[in-house]
This record gives sequence, C-alpha cells and structure tokens, in this order.
Amino acid sequence: MKKEELYKEIGLIDENLIEAAGHSGAEKIKKNMSKKWVALVACLILYSSTASALLATEYYKNQNSEPYIRYLTTEDMELVPPTQFDAEKFLQALKSDNDEYVYIAINRLVECFNDQKLSEKALKELRPFLVNDNKKIADAAAFAVDILSKSYRSPYVFKLADKSIVFTLFNNYSDYGSQNVLWRIKDDVLESYFSFSAPSMYIKEIIPSPDQKLIAVVTCSNKSEFVQIMNVEEGRLSPELVESARVKYGSPKGLDTWIRIDHENYSYANHIVWKNNDTLEFEGSLAYQDTEIIENVNVRYQFSKKLIEVKGLQSASGEKNNNDFP
Repeated sequence: MKKEELYKEIGLIDENLIEAAGHSGAEKIKKNMSKKWVALVACLILYSSTASALLATEYYKNQNSEPYIRYLTTEDMELVPPTQFDAEKFLQALKSDNDEYVYIAINRLVECFNDQKLSEKALKELRPFLVNDNKKIADAAAFAVDILSKSYRSPYVFKLADKSIVFTLFNNYSDYGSQNVLWRIKDDVLESYFSFSAPSMYIKEIIPSPDQKLIAVVTCSNKSEFVQIMNVEEGRLSPELVESARVKYGSPKGLDTWIRIDHENYSYANHIVWKNNDTLEFEGSLAYQDTEIIENVNVRYQFSKKLIEVKGLQSASGEKNNNDFP
C-alpha cells in the first residue's frame, strides 16, 4: 500500500497535505538522485583528467627520449666540433720546402684579418715572400699583404657602392680561374660571403656594374661556363643565365633542353658587358644534343625586372639571324 493510501485509511491527515507529502518525497528522491549523479560525473571527470595527464606525461617522456633532427650538416655527421681556423699551422707552413704548401698557407693567412694581433704577425711573416722567385707565390703574398694591411689597391679587389669590398682567394691558381668562394669585407669585418657549388668550380671573372651596386660573376668548370648577377648588399642573386638562355632559346625550336644531372651545360659566355646599371649583355655559345648542335646567341638580362632576352647570331650552319635588341 502506498503512503498516500495509508494516510487516507487512517483519516488523520488532510487530502492536500497528503498530496503535498507525496510530492515532497518525490522531490527528495530526485534531489538525492541528482546529488549521486553529480558526484558520479565529478568522479568520472577527475578520473579522465588524471588519466589524460598521465598519458600526456608519458607522451612527452617518449618525445624527449626520441632524437629530433631537423637537418644534418657535414660537421654533425663527423661527431666532432667544427675545426677552427688555425693560424699557427699556416704560419709554420710558410717554412716548408714544398712550394704548394707555402702558396696555400699564404692565401689562408688572409683569414687572420679579423684578429689584429694575428694579422700583424702574418704581415711580418708574409712580406719576405713579396720578392720570392716563384711568381705565383710572390703574387699571392702581394695580395695577402694588400688585404691584411687594408690598402685595397690590388686589381683583384672590387669596391662596391655600399663601401664593402669583394674578392677571391687563390687568384688564378688554375688555368680556369680562382677559388669558387666570394669573400667580403664590410665594416672592417671579413666574411666568407658566398660559395659556389659544383660544377662552378672556379671563379673566372667578377664584373661590377657601372654604379657598383651589382656584380656579374662568371664561374666555370673544365667543360662549361656560368653567369650570375649579385646584389651583394641586399643578398639577391639572379638565376644562372647561360643555362636560362639555353632553355629559352632551344625550347621553341624543339631542341633538347634537358638539364644534366651534373649540371654541365657545355656552353660558354663571351664579351660580357654592362649596358647600364641594371642590364647585362653577353654572347653565348649554347650546346644542344650533347654538343651536336651549337647555337650562337646574344643574351640580355635586366636584373630588376628578372627579364631575359635571347636573340640568335650566326649558327654553326652559317645561317645569320637578326641579333639586335629593341
């Protein structure tokens, strides 16, 4: 029997009070049930949070235990710190009976530039080589002394509009040219500014623009030549122009313009000249079909507009084309 029926049977309580009592009990039950559910949900949330925290901790532990490698340098793979410039080694090499060692040491001692004491010591040791019987050694010593004494009179030094100077070391050490590293002195600090990669094994020529804001750098291998324009101050570099001309000229004619895996183009640039402060022109000898076809062209490149134009000259077959730029 329900509570309400029992109360009615006894007849001791008013009907409205009986109904109110029934509702009160139900509300009490609901309230008790709500409290239980709240407590249960709270426990579940606490458990979930604790489990998530434990999982996150374990995840980060595993992350930290696994090596993170973004990029491997050559020095990283040697597992030793990079070798620092050792001036004493090159100063000692000046006493060698091996002319090649002496020649290399003279050029490397230019790297003493940023250390005043070492620079003065190197100058003292280098000056006797200015009158060496070996012309290559004497010329290298003259250049090293010119840089370390901050005279900057050598024809191998190129002064730019931003008051910096650029040059190469090992000048004309090979029949093909100089070392393929461009050095720069800016605000009295020497730095290795730019290294060319193979097949640009040698720097053949550096040609500043008339306003000295740009330089054209001609590099080569024993098979090919390459031309690029640099804005040294702003750190901007043009595409390689000989290969760009080869592709632009050859593609419309249906010639094979595949780029070799070694990036050799078997092509050459001659009569390189600045037409104004922004435009470089040269004559190109462009090779196709493994040098079976040679096309002679005029190339013009506007650095600011990144615009290359190629006009045909007389081809190997003797056909002459209009080579005048508008």
